[in-house]
Amino acid sequence: MTFQELASFVVRYVGWAVPLPLIIGIYRKKYLMNELRVILYFSCNSVFFELISRIMSRYKIPNLNLFHLYVLIEFFFISWFYYEIFKRYISPKIIPSIFIIFTVFSLIDSFVWHNILTFNSYAKTLECLIIVSYTVFYLYKTFDEFQDQDPSETPVFWINAGFLFYFSGCLFLFTFSNFILTQGRPMGMITWALHAFFIVIMYSLISVGLWKSTT
Repeated sequence: MTFQELASFVVRYVGWAVPLPLIIGIYRKKYLMNELRVILYFSCNSVFFELISRIMSRYKIPNLNLFHLYVLIEFFFISWFYYEIFKRYISPKIIPSIFIIFTVFSLIDSFVWHNILTFNSYAKTLECLIIVSYTVFYLYKTFDEFQDQDPSETPVFWINAGFLFYFSGCLFLFTFSNFILTQGRPMGMITWALHAFFIVIMYSLISVGLWKSTT
């Protein structure tokens, strides 16, 4: 199997990782409280868009415009997740304000700087930067509070690790995505294979976090 064939295989079958947190979340639903329920909603949204995207792709319908909407909804759920976690530490107005600013920025990116038939790289890059900031702030507060405990025993630690791995890993890919995709199919396939790999890691870590949920 050549490297390009391997990349194609990863991209084709990455969708199987997306439902994993949803399945575990439903199984552990009675243990999910506050921010963990938000992750269950996030997982439902991911599965829904994955199905729609696959159906559109199967029938040769361009689905890149779907990604513009997905980015907004994804950012909403992740911001809600961190809102639940950070409300003890920061003003409750900060994260909603960030979401409003991001929404305006994303709409400008989709309809002014780009269009809905191209990849909204500016909005996705900004999303990565903001969410990585969320994750780093969480780690700062966690290691400050859990000096005598193991934070890896908490569900949020694993979910945060999933978001940190994915959004930091994809920051470069999203920043230069429009340029990379002009370099030919092989380079594009390798890029999306890396993206698929980050997705698998993120959903796997989120699944671990949901599995560790307790009463």
